[in-house]
Amino acid sequence: MGYHQSIAATCEQTVTALSHILIMRGYRLECSFDLRSALHNQPDCPCPYHGTLDCQCQYLVLLAYEQATPAPPIVITAHECEGITHLSSEGAQLQVDPALLRLAVDVEQMQD
Repeated sequence: MGYHQSIAATCEQTVTALSHILIMRGYRLECSFDLRSALHNQPDCPCPYHGTLDCQCQYLVLLAYEQATPAPPIVITAHECEGITHLSSEGAQLQVDPALLRLAVDVEQMQD
């Protein structure tokens, strides 16, 4: 069973909040893919979700390494579309309290 949560916030706000929570739990995070960076030099890239000429979605792949063990990383994806970020992690023991993440995202939004 995986982890799935949707948050009404930008991908940046959600991932920043998630990062703070996971770092406090002893994880080290790395971003292995960033759609916005990959499309930086690709103007007029059509969006497969909306059919628009310029894709405004964001998609990140994060690797969460537990500092205390040599276990393989937990793969976390974050997909933002129209201001809603969908987090997911398949087959890993990632457990983040939805209320804690929502609170952390609220703090991030207040700081923006």
